[in-house]
Amino acid sequence: MEKYFDFHPAFEPFGTAREMGLENILTSTTYKTYQLEHSRMYKHLPLKNILASTYLCKAESHLSQLVSPENLHDILSVAQYFPGNVTSFLGFECRLGKSESRADWAFAISGTGNDRIVLENLLHGGYLPDSFFNHPEWQHIADFATAWANPNSVLKNKVKCFWLEFDMPENPQIVPIPSVFFGPTSLPANVSPNDVSHYEWLITTAFPLLSGHKVSKAIEHGLQNCLRKMPSNASLFQVGTMLSRSTKGIRLYINKVQPEQIIPYLHAIGWSDTKGEFTSLITDLKNKADRFVLSFDVTETGIGPRIGIECSFAPDRFDQETRWNQLLQYLVKKGWCLPEKRDALLSYSGEEQNENFSGSVMKPLTSASQNLSDILSGTVVRYISHIKLVYEPGRPMEAKAYPAVRLFEQQ
Repeated sequence: MEKYFDFHPAFEPFGTAREMGLENILTSTTYKTYQLEHSRMYKHLPLKNILASTYLCKAESHLSQLVSPENLHDILSVAQYFPGNVTSFLGFECRLGKSESRADWAFAISGTGNDRIVLENLLHGGYLPDSFFNHPEWQHIADFATAWANPNSVLKNKVKCFWLEFDMPENPQIVPIPSVFFGPTSLPANVSPNDVSHYEWLITTAFPLLSGHKVSKAIEHGLQNCLRKMPSNASLFQVGTMLSRSTKGIRLYINKVQPEQIIPYLHAIGWSDTKGEFTSLITDLKNKADRFVLSFDVTETGIGPRIGIECSFAPDRFDQETRWNQLLQYLVKKGWCLPEKRDALLSYSGEEQNENFSGSVMKPLTSASQNLSDILSGTVVRYISHIKLVYEPGRPMEAKAYPAVRLFEQQ
């Protein structure tokens, strides 16, 4: 038991009470106590014994060059509001070019199991402080969660995952306001990704719920233009809105795009690289990763100036991936990543497993809320999700890494 839920003394206030509660369940002389908690899970109630901060604590000793103790303390103070059975996938956003830069964090809610119902109950069941809902952003998130959990809503079969991402400045807000992202489900094989009619729900339902108002005609037309001109082999990976920032508009993430398609596609939707700097970057990157995700903002006035390119490898090998070194060395050579942060990332991956883990191929939990024993016997895996380069004409290049913490079930 101690192997799974030990906590660093610096974060003892976050962990001790939960560990004791969990120990009581596991060591009870009657099976009734366990069955009661297990029944709560099947009723989709938030699990109080294990929180998102529990998973994040497992990465603490591997983050010293990426997330400062003060920064991690602030992150955990927010993560303690969210139960462990609402997510099995969490991650940090770490800026690589400056030693003092703060890390942000995020977690995902799966749409394939019951996690979205846990999310709805969390937001409507009085588990979060009332002060959260004094802010319209949290009211909008709660409205989205209600619709997503409704089996008769269009969102039920259209949204496969939902992300909450929290900015963590040096003086965090008393009430954290997240940005939100969600992943559309895959289109049927016989449907063209350029058929905008299959994305009408984004305009009519999803974004009005998240923003509290209708999508403007300018943004609607911009979104449709981006979808119509998307390479036929590509797909809409995620969409989002930055509720925590003054930036307005819709952020799109385009997956499966090939390096040679990126510049022509951006030109087709109205973005230009007059100095050729982003073109040179794509040329450099094409042999240093094999999965690329393009991101940009659709605004009232067109495509925003900031362009992101996420780099990773396929298929997903999680903590077994060994191909990060070449990309990170390139970033250090260009001056976009500090050597100590490169070294920290290369040593970050690993796992916290129980003695019964077989070592066979792992798969993520379909839904962390389906079974309490899956959470207790699962393996917490640390790995690099992806590296992102952010380019904006006239500004320095910014490199970010996304070390992840994920719960896998025992095989």
